[in-house]
Amino acid sequence: MNEFECRVILFDSTHQALRGERALKEAEISYAVINTPREFSVDCGISLRIGTEAEEAARAALQEAGVVFADIVPYRTRVGKRGGP
Repeated sequence: MNEFECRVILFDSTHQALRGERALKEAEISYAVINTPREFSVDCGISLRIGTEAEEAARAALQEAGVVFADIVPYRTRVGKRGGP
């Protein structure tokens, strides 16, 4: 099983998630839009995944743009798991 360390930016609304996406894009921070992982309890089903090294830059970009986010949390996701043991 391969594991990948990343950070997930959690939002309380879709509107803020979309604003967050725009802020990261403008700051040229690599991200992916994902469904919010089940283990995180927030009202929005959309989150942004970023690399661990981008956390500080992402936090700064979001704050500068006035984006309201619930948290930025560490996340370990499984990559490439398809069938097999």
